Amino acid sequence: MKTKDLSVTYDGRSYVGFDFQALPLAVAVAVGAQQVDQAADAARIAMLGDNSRFVEYSIAADEAQAFAEGGYEGDVPASVEASMISAGLNAKEAADEILAAAQAFRVAITGVRSIRLKAKKAISDAYDHDSVEAATDQAVAQIHACIAGVGNAA
Repeated sequence: MKTKDLSVTYDGRSYVGFDFQALPLAVAVAVGAQQVDQAADAARIAMLGDNSRFVEYSIAADEAQAFAEGGYEGDVPASVEASMISAGLNAKEAADEILAAAQAFRVAITGVRSIRLKAKKAISDAYDHDSVEAATDQAVAQIHACIAGVGNAA
């Protein structure tokens, strides 16, 4: 957790350049929650890149799913064909690889959300600065572990 030179606005008041331990507990709780949110945001970006890449991955997953549901028969969708060419796979292998990656993204995104929300509850229930810091540090570490090896975070 970042604990030095913190800047946060809480309840209409700005705290600029503060050390974590010097903040009122309610403000420290807000800082912890903010840092967990920032870690979750950074994790999603690390996995998926920008929003346009998320759209690309979603289209590829939809096309691969439709191809798989059709028994891997018929015209090969463009996204599956691109994966075939780039990875040297046949159509079934490429579609299955896309679907496995999509599932890994879903698991990681759901995991990040769960960690983030549980951590924010633990932080809001904290009784002192050390508890806020411990909950924040634990959540950030769990978020990093949750995305390890997924997408661009691999």
